[in-house]
Amino acid sequence: MSASPAEPIRAVAKFFFEGERKFFVKGVTYGPFKPDALGNYLGTQDQAARDLAQIRASGFNVVRVYHCPPRWFLDRCAEAGVRALITLPWAKHIEFLRERSARNEITRSVSDAIKMHAGHPAIFAYLVGNEIAPQMVRWLGVRRVTEFIEHLIALGRGLDPRVLFSYATYPPTEFLLPQNVDFFCFNVYLHKQRDFERYLFRLQNLVEERPLILGEFGMDTIRHSQDEQAEMLSWHVDSVIKCGLAGTVFFSWTDEWYTGEQEVTDWAFGLVTRDRQPKKALHALREKLGQDDAVLPHRHLNQTPSVSVIVCSYNAGATLRSCLESLGKIDYPKFEIVLVDDGSTDNTAQIAAGFPNVRYVHQPNRGLSVARNTGATAARGEVFAYTDADCMADVDWLYYLIGTLTNGDFAGVGGPNVPPPAKTWIQACVAAAPGGPSHVLLTDTVAEHIPGCNMAFWRWAFENVGGFDPEYHAAGDDVDFCWRLQQGGGVIAFSPTAIVWHHRRFTLRAFRKQQEGYGEAESLLRFKHLVFFGPTGTAKWRGQIYGTPRFSWFLGRPIIYHGIFADGFFQSIYPTPQSEVAAYLSSIEWFALTIFLFGAGVFVPPLRIVPYLMLGGTLCVALSYMVRARIEPRFDTIHSRLLVMLLAFAQPLVRGWSRYFTWLHFKRTPGSVISQHEKLPPPGKKIGRSWGRLAYWNEEGKDRHSLLREIFTLLDQENWRYSIDTGWQEWDIQIYGNFWWSIILRTVTEYHGGGKCLTRVQLRYRYVTTTVIVNLIVLTLFIYHFLKTGHVQLFFAIPYALFALFLFLRARRLKTRVRELVDFAAYRINMNRILRSRLRGNPTADAPK
Repeated sequence: MSASPAEPIRAVAKFFFEGERKFFVKGVTYGPFKPDALGNYLGTQDQAARDLAQIRASGFNVVRVYHCPPRWFLDRCAEAGVRALITLPWAKHIEFLRERSARNEITRSVSDAIKMHAGHPAIFAYLVGNEIAPQMVRWLGVRRVTEFIEHLIALGRGLDPRVLFSYATYPPTEFLLPQNVDFFCFNVYLHKQRDFERYLFRLQNLVEERPLILGEFGMDTIRHSQDEQAEMLSWHVDSVIKCGLAGTVFFSWTDEWYTGEQEVTDWAFGLVTRDRQPKKALHALREKLGQDDAVLPHRHLNQTPSVSVIVCSYNAGATLRSCLESLGKIDYPKFEIVLVDDGSTDNTAQIAAGFPNVRYVHQPNRGLSVARNTGATAARGEVFAYTDADCMADVDWLYYLIGTLTNGDFAGVGGPNVPPPAKTWIQACVAAAPGGPSHVLLTDTVAEHIPGCNMAFWRWAFENVGGFDPEYHAAGDDVDFCWRLQQGGGVIAFSPTAIVWHHRRFTLRAFRKQQEGYGEAESLLRFKHLVFFGPTGTAKWRGQIYGTPRFSWFLGRPIIYHGIFADGFFQSIYPTPQSEVAAYLSSIEWFALTIFLFGAGVFVPPLRIVPYLMLGGTLCVALSYMVRARIEPRFDTIHSRLLVMLLAFAQPLVRGWSRYFTWLHFKRTPGSVISQHEKLPPPGKKIGRSWGRLAYWNEEGKDRHSLLREIFTLLDQENWRYSIDTGWQEWDIQIYGNFWWSIILRTVTEYHGGGKCLTRVQLRYRYVTTTVIVNLIVLTLFIYHFLKTGHVQLFFAIPYALFALFLFLRARRLKTRVRELVDFAAYRINMNRILRSRLRGNPTADAPK
């Protein structure tokens, strides 16, 4: 209880750590009191010693002070085993950025205070400012004020790098979010628990991957009773823990308070009275907080369902051991670990043998989706929690996941995945580059998408959806699963503190292969969920994508609501939506058009400036990302920034190329299949040719659904490539043919009573992108040549005419083959083909017999 702080506190993702143990901030404000002759605002040494001892005995481990303390106060803190959170005051009420002398005076006072106590073990952190008035911020400019705070933090970190730095803001200046802080600190006073928790979840998502603490919270016992204060501070602790904060600071220790050059006597926020008599709230907090610094105060979970943690691994021996070791340390009462080895050829089996508590399941290499389904089949838990073999779970991972999952009517839940500290500058740049796995939020608590490395679902939800689609071998399975779950009415929750550490790719080559895999997944997803994709093939998310820099003053400026005359109590910041313009400027389609215009500019000089402007737009998007990217400080150099810019430029191109390559490779039926013919019995009479429309008669009640099922069977048996209507298309089947054409198939049935059904089938051509591109290029050259010479020469026209004939013959061949397949499917289920000339009269059978 009286041991001095041993080592500095580290901020790691959403938590503080003291050595290898978590440190939860249990703080209380102290002072200011009437200053003494030396200008100190912390009272006498004897009184401070008694107070600090009582503070520590009550379970607190941090005291927040509002002036730079004398050395003796920090020594007393060390003796009591309490750390100091020091707020550095300066003249924030004046126009402090207008005059250089004012800025220099602030900088000098901050640096002098930090130099005075540099290296003292009792210091937890510095707050380089506190609650600048929103009107002053708007007057000076949000960007300028934010950059000035960042300057003070950088200055302080250079003087004392062993302690943490932040700035204490509050709801009227929610938008002051300096990006180089070690943690975020908000002073929040909300007396309704539901509103309070809702706001905390908002703050958690604003601060993203850094710890969040509350710098002030309290209740006045003059206007409220001690019972009300005790009740509110008790649920405050529960809410702080539920929302995953790294700690909280109560305002204040005692009713004694001096500010504005006068004693304050009409407020009584203290946990003890002026004469240090404990109030009821102090007794309540002593129970809630406990005495152990490193133990996160866990609230009681009303439900603790059994959980099966499923890890899918393919040649992941380099990281698998760390993954399994982290899972073995999880603090949750009922869980098992299931490791699915997807046909690995490395030492995965040997590593698994060293963990007797892990259930090892081996299967031939069949892809990630099948491995996830295999794990679910082997699992015994009520909840399936998925992570990857290159992840390490936080010790409280399941506590936060299940706490959120059971707190509402949710089908699933996910959390953030955070890269561990990089070992090389290239790895740090890859971690900062775009395109990594991230969550997409619809609200502060509901997700549209959660990445597969950190997600959990109830067993019933998993079974209702039908598991993961085996079509996805390396990526995209989680996106497809989330979309199908939501289309079925399921809701996915998000827990901002349910963290897994996810290794980003270690090399540029591995990053390229990852983006190629994501491009392949997008291509597969597009044909199943067309409504969620834009014209360039990239996903159109309804929610906000997290994990990328969202607040920039270069491009994509955030939107801030200040309230009328900047007097709003909650002045909120909103990131701008994902820019469609930026997506187009960085897309492979835009880049291909730029290259094309470079070539066209050789023949048409007035066009030469256009591709340069287009390329400039693409580079501007990459430059914007470079400016906004958050790179680990020790690797944040000029060449690292340039590499991030290169990755931001190349990532959408690699992903887009893979998307098109996948489309051309997988959405194309082999030529050997198209060249074959169905083995129809010899027809009794010749069937009339009908290229676009077919009709079939049946008197046994077999309608379009029977025909479609039989067509699907034949397509699968013969190895055709096709897509099925998912509810958003105007066709039933899209059958992929060659590089140039595909066929759209639609059906409708007329019901004529007594089981008599007339089913009509329509076959239509659809261009493949390559057809459009090649024709566009050739026609452009024709137009240029015609404008240049006034005529078209035969040596240009004849090859194009032959190419057009080639396209026509390929289209006709494909349509003929698909018509044969439909005829054969109808024949197999006794549906009789009808000639078009007889459709208006009484239908008569005219099919192979």
